[in-house]
Amino acid sequence: MPGMFTMADMRLFHHFLITAYPHLPVGADKIWITVIPSFAHNYEYLIHSILALAASHLDAVSSANVAEEAISHRILAVKALNDSLSVPPKTRNERDARMAAALALAFQSSHLQDGLLEFLTMVRGCNLIALEGTLDNVDSAFHAFREDGHLATMRTRMCASQQNFVNRDDLDLAVLSIHDVELLNMTEWEKTFWDTLLRTVENAYDRPIQAYTTFVQLYNIPSRWTHDEFQSFVDPDNAVAQILLAHFIAVQAVLTPILMLERVGFQGIDAPTSVLGWVDGIYRNVPPELRHYIEWPRQVTRYPAMRFYGQRHLGYYE
Repeated sequence: MPGMFTMADMRLFHHFLITAYPHLPVGADKIWITVIPSFAHNYEYLIHSILALAASHLDAVSSANVAEEAISHRILAVKALNDSLSVPPKTRNERDARMAAALALAFQSSHLQDGLLEFLTMVRGCNLIALEGTLDNVDSAFHAFREDGHLATMRTRMCASQQNFVNRDDLDLAVLSIHDVELLNMTEWEKTFWDTLLRTVENAYDRPIQAYTTFVQLYNIPSRWTHDEFQSFVDPDNAVAQILLAHFIAVQAVLTPILMLERVGFQGIDAPTSVLGWVDGIYRNVPPELRHYIEWPRQVTRYPAMRFYGQRHLGYYE
C-alpha cells in the first residue's frame, strides 16, 4: 500500500465496497466492487479518492462525523491526481485509475456545500481523460461508458418502463423560465448550453429517450470548451453562467423519473447530497437585479419530493 493508512481508513474502504461506490457506469457494479479494487493499491490518488467519497457518503447517511477525514483524503487525492496527469499514462490500469479517481471525486463533490465548482471541474476531468482513448480500449473497466453502451442500456430501460415520466406542469414552468434567460447577454458557448437545456425540457414532454440524450450532452459540452471558456463558465462572478447552472440543477431534479432508471439493479445506497442547496448559493451570489431569473430553480429545490433525492447523476463520457 502506498502511504500510511489506518484501520479507520480500512473501514472507509469497506464502506465504499458495500454501499458508497458510484452507480455509474449503469449496470456495472462489479467494476467498483472487484475490478477497481484489484489495482487501486498501486495508485495513491485512487485510494485517497475512494476513501474521500466513502467518508462523505458515510457522513451523509450516519452520525459517524467523518467530514474532516473526507476533506483530508480529498486534498491528498487531488494533489496526487494532478501530479500524475502531468505525464501520459503508461498502462490501461493507469488510465482506468485516473478515470476512477476523477469520477469518485466528482461524486464526492456532490456532498460538499460549496462543491459546484469542484464538481464541474472533475466532470470535465473525466471527459478529458476519456478523450485520451480510455474508453476505446475494450479491456478498459469504463468501456461501458461509451455512448453505444451507456445510452443503449438506458434506451432499453426506458422502453421497458411502464411509468409516466416527467410532470408536464413542471416542464411548462421550466420552459418559461429558460425562455426568460434568453434575454440575458450570453456568449456563443453559453448560448449552446442554454439551447441544450431548452431542448432537453422540450424532449421530456413526449420523448424521454431524446430528453435523456440531450441532458447527458449538458455534462459533455463544457469539456469541449477552451480552458478560458470553461474557467469563465465556472467563475462565481459570471452571473449569466451561474443562472444557467441553477437551471441545469433544477432541470436535473425535474428529470428525476428518467434519471432514476440509471439505478435499476444498483446495490449501493444513495445518500443525500448538497446539489439542490447549490441553487440557494447561486441565488445569494448573483446581483439582486438578476435574482428573479433563479426563482423557478429555487421553487424546484423546495418540492417535497426533492428533499431526499440524492442528485447523484453524472452522464456518460464521450
